Amino acid sequence: MIAMMLNSLEERLHDLETLCSADNVNRRRFLKVAALIVAALALPAGCRSPRPAKSSSTAAEESGLFELNLPPAPRGYTTVGIVRSGDIAAMVDRAIELAGGLGEIQSGHTVAIKPNLTTGYTLATRVTTHPEVLRAVIRAVKQRTDAKNITVAEASSFMDPSTLEVARKVGVYDVVQSEGVNFLAWETEEYVESHSYLFQHITFRPHIPRSLTDKRFKHFINVPMLKNHDMVAIADADYTCCIKAHVGVLSREDRLHGGGNGIHQENLGEKVAELNLAVPKYTMNVVDALTVVLSGGPASDHMKCTEPGLVLASKDRVACDSVGLAVLRYYASQMGIDRPYVQKSVWDQAQIVRAQELNLGRSKNRIRVAGEGIAEIDGILAQWS
Repeated sequence: MIAMMLNSLEERLHDLETLCSADNVNRRRFLKVAALIVAALALPAGCRSPRPAKSSSTAAEESGLFELNLPPAPRGYTTVGIVRSGDIAAMVDRAIELAGGLGEIQSGHTVAIKPNLTTGYTLATRVTTHPEVLRAVIRAVKQRTDAKNITVAEASSFMDPSTLEVARKVGVYDVVQSEGVNFLAWETEEYVESHSYLFQHITFRPHIPRSLTDKRFKHFINVPMLKNHDMVAIADADYTCCIKAHVGVLSREDRLHGGGNGIHQENLGEKVAELNLAVPKYTMNVVDALTVVLSGGPASDHMKCTEPGLVLASKDRVACDSVGLAVLRYYASQMGIDRPYVQKSVWDQAQIVRAQELNLGRSKNRIRVAGEGIAEIDGILAQWS
C-alpha cells in the first residue's frame, strides 16, 4: 500500500515538473499545479522517505558538501526605520539612513540585492517587490560602488517557467536594465548541496546557489514585500518578510519535495529560519510595505490587502520582521481581519524564535524603532508585543 502511494506521489511530482517547465502556463495549468501541490502535501508523513540529516562530523568529510555554520551573536542595538512620504525613493533613502546607512559598502565591493519575485501570474494585487523600491535601493548602492559590481539575484516560484520571465512581467527587469546592473536568476547556475549541524527541523540537505558559497558577493541586501502567509495550512509560518524570503535561495525541487518532505511542510517557520544560515549577515533589509497582504497571502485570488504606503529598513532581519508583523497586526485589526498572526505575539512567531536562537537577530530590548511621517505609529507599536 505504501509503495503504491509513493509511486503515485512520484507521478504527481513528475507531472508538476512538466507543467512548471512549460512556456505557456495559463490559469488552468496554474490551478492544476496548485492541486498537485495539495495532493503531494496530503500524503501521510509516515509514507514519505526523508533523507535523515547526517552528523556534522560525517557531513564535513563528504566532498562538495557546504557547511552552514553559526554566525557570531549580534552585538549592541539596532534600529528599524519606518517611513511614509509621497516619494518612494525618498522613503527608501530615509529608512536606510535611519537604520544606519550603507557605510560598510566601499568602492569596488560586490553587492547582491534580492527582491521578492514570488510569481509572475496576474493577480488582483501586486505580490512582488515594487520596481521603484528596488530602483531606489539600487541607486543607494550605486552611490557606494559601481553598477558593474551590483547584482539583482532571485529565484521565483517553481510554478513559473523562469525567474527572468517573472522579472520581465512585474517590471523588475526593466529597472535592472535601465540602472545598468547585473541580473542573476539563481536557477540558471549550479546548486551546491549544504548541511548544518544546527539543523533541527530541516531534514534534507538544501541545495543553494553556488554564488552563496564562493564569496562572490561581499554584501547582501534583502528587499522583500510584507505579506500574510496562508498558503500551507499545516505550516506554522503566518507571514512572509525578511526571514521567509530565504525560500528563494532553495532549488525548486527542494521547495516542494526535497529529500521526501520539502520546505513547504510542517515547521515551515523554523525551517526558513534555519535556511537563513545560507546568508548569515545582511548589510541591510529594506521592506516594501507600500501595499501589504493581510490575508490569503502570499499570492492568491482571495487576498485582502491594504495600502499603508510604508517602507521599513534595518540591518537586523528579526528586528525588521518584528516591526513588519506589528504593521500587519495593526491594519488587520483595523479592518476586522482575524488571522493567527493577529492573536499571536510577535515574539512567539516560529520564524523569529528560531532565528534568534541561531544568532540571526536581536531581542526586543535591543531594537529601537524610528518612525517618520506616520500618524498611526503609536497604534503600530502597540501591536509590537
